Amino acid sequence: MTISRDTKRKFDLINALCSHEKPTLHVLQETTSIPLQTIKRQIGFLRSDFGMQVRYVRVSGGDRGSNGYYTIDDWGIIDMNNFLKHYGKF
Repeated sequence: MTISRDTKRKFDLINALCSHEKPTLHVLQETTSIPLQTIKRQIGFLRSDFGMQVRYVRVSGGDRGSNGYYTIDDWGIIDMNNFLKHYGKF
């Protein structure tokens, strides 16, 4: 099966979000090689297109916006178990 570049980026991002305990924006960028601004935009699409609840958790201390991580609170229309089972086949 072939998927579009945009869909692959979304899937790579979802995989990175659930593969790290507390993925920061920079960890997501290092893991996926997706530019930072594109990651932010894609997270917005995960929320609007897939109904996912991706939350940014702020950690106190440091510069504003630089300390925090992302977490998936709700997978929306995506079945988490099926995604994780089949992700490697894309």
